[in-house]
Amino acid sequence: MNDEFILRLRKAFDNASMAVVARRLGIPHATVRNYYQGRLPAPEVLIKIATETGVSLNWLLIGTGDMYAGQSPPVGLGKFIEAKIAEMIDQRIAALESGVTDLGTIDEFDVEAALAALDDPQQVMSDWFAFEKREYPKDFGVVFFRGWESFSAEEKIAAINDAKRVLDRSLAD
Repeated sequence: MNDEFILRLRKAFDNASMAVVARRLGIPHATVRNYYQGRLPAPEVLIKIATETGVSLNWLLIGTGDMYAGQSPPVGLGKFIEAKIAEMIDQRIAALESGVTDLGTIDEFDVEAALAALDDPQQVMSDWFAFEKREYPKDFGVVFFRGWESFSAEEKIAAINDAKRVLDRSLAD
């Protein structure tokens, strides 16, 4: 239970150093160190912690209920600015997302099915380009397909994909 109290105490002071906690509470540093080592504060110190941080005594002592007693935690200027920036970013993202419509999915060319039906790399490439509404270059070398008859099914698919990548790159330039 004391370990949980220590975690709640740290959280109440936003992980401030023991020196800062001692200064805020107006008690000796050694006393605060005792609390961080597991000793529970006296009732008047617990009330002082709750008053200083705005946390609920129930939450501080046993970890139940809301962390803050009926109000929001005191917010420093830095945290306030961060919260406002996050809010502005969220609003901008929401505005951008509302303009995006679902364009659906784009069908992909099924290399495996074409290969099974045709077993001709030149025809598969030609069909793939036609599927993309592009013209297959007639002067494309057959370097990728040498030894086609000895390729396994996986090697044939890999050769076609490699050839397609090379063509896409060279045609893009």
